Amino acid sequence: MTAPLAYFWGDDVLALRRATERFARDLADGGEPLEPWRADPLDTTAFETLAMRLGTAPLFSGGVCAIIPEPLGMLRSKADQERTLALIDGVAPGNALVFTELVSSGTREAAAASGRLREAIARAGGVVRHLEAPRAGELEPWIAARAAELGVRLDAAAVKLLAERIGGGVRTGDVDRTRQTELAESHLELLGLYRPDGPVSRADVDALVAPTVPASAWAFLDAVGTRHVHEATRIAARLLEEGVALPVIVTQLHRRLRQLLEVRERIAGGAAPRDLVRLLHLNPYRAEILSRQAMAWDPDELQLALSALLEVDLASKGLAADARHGAAGMTGSLALGLWLAERMAG
Repeated sequence: MTAPLAYFWGDDVLALRRATERFARDLADGGEPLEPWRADPLDTTAFETLAMRLGTAPLFSGGVCAIIPEPLGMLRSKADQERTLALIDGVAPGNALVFTELVSSGTREAAAASGRLREAIARAGGVVRHLEAPRAGELEPWIAARAAELGVRLDAAAVKLLAERIGGGVRTGDVDRTRQTELAESHLELLGLYRPDGPVSRADVDALVAPTVPASAWAFLDAVGTRHVHEATRIAARLLEEGVALPVIVTQLHRRLRQLLEVRERIAGGAAPRDLVRLLHLNPYRAEILSRQAMAWDPDELQLALSALLEVDLASKGLAADARHGAAGMTGSLALGLWLAERMAG
C-alpha cells in the first residue's frame, strides 16, 4: 500500500500536474475523491494550516490532497526543515500530501536542499519520481499517445507538423521545454473541437497552429560563431521576446568570442582540433565545432567585436557610451542589432 505521500520533480509542467492528479485518484481507489488544495509555501501560516488540514481525518466525505509547489521556500532553515518533515508524520488516514518541484530543462537532479525531504518520503513508503519533458525526437510519439487518450484522431503528417510547430525538432539542450507538452495538449483539444468526427490532417494543423519554436542561446552563439547574421538576428529577437535578459545574452556572447579568440590563437600556434580537447578541456565535438567557427574570423575581427560589445553592454544597462546614467542613447536591443550587422559581416 503506497503511503499518501509523494514528491514529483522535473521540467514538465503538465507531467507534474497529471502525476499529482493520478496519485490522488489512485489513493481514492474509486471512493470519494480527494479535494485538491494548493498551499503557498511562502505563507507564514502555511505550517499551521497544513498541520490542521492534514491532521484531521475525513468522516463522511473525501479527504484533502494538499499540494505544495516549489517547497524550497519551506526548507530555508533547519527549524523549517524539521517542521516540514513533521508534516509527513501528521497526515491523517484519508488525506494526502504532495510536493512538486519544477526545474529548468536539462537539469538532471532535484535541488539538494530538498534531498532530506525526498528521502523521508521514500522511507515512509511514498512516491518520489522524476518527470522529464520529451526531448528531440520524443515529442511526436508523446503527441500521438496523448491524442489517443483525448480521443482526437490525427494522421501521421499532422502529428509530425504539430511537433515541429511547437519545437519538437530543436535538439539543443538549453531550450525551455517546461510548457511544451502543456502547449501540445491545448492544441490537441482545439484540433479535436475543430474535427470532432474525423481525422485531423496536416492542413488542419497548418491552419490552426502557429509556430512557437523555443529559442536557444546555444543556437544563437553558434550562429554568431559561423557568422550567419540573419539567423543570429532572428534568434536574438526570439530570445528577447521570451524574456531572456539582454545582459545575460551579452555575457554569453562575450564568453563565446573570448573562447573563439583563444581557439584561433591556438590554431595559429599549430594546435589541431584534437589538441584543444586537452588544452581547453573541451569535449571532441565542441572542439571541432569551435575550431570551424574560429577559422571563420580573423583574430583582429574578434578583438574588434569584443571591444564593440562594450557599447551593447552599456546600452543593456541604460547607459550611453560615456557610461552616464540617463544620457541619450540607443536601446539595448537596437545596440545588439547594430553589433550583429556591423561585426558579423564577413
